Amino acid sequence: KSETGINFTEYLIHFRIEKAKELLLNTSKNISEIAYEVGFNSQSYFGYLFKKCEKISPGKFILSNQKR
Repeated sequence: KSETGINFTEYLIHFRIEKAKELLLNTSKNISEIAYEVGFNSQSYFGYLFKKCEKISPGKFILSNQKR
């Protein structure tokens, strides 16, 4: 906590969300597969935390970052 400014649980959540963002943009896996791959046991909890951290749902994140 003294180095990152956040506790371990918060750090782990942010780390998993960053990895999920990478997978959402660079793979054809669906959201539930990515949620489980990055360590969440529930797609709904993943969606809740993703939206809390990124201010956008995983589905909208994909749509807003698609290459045109």
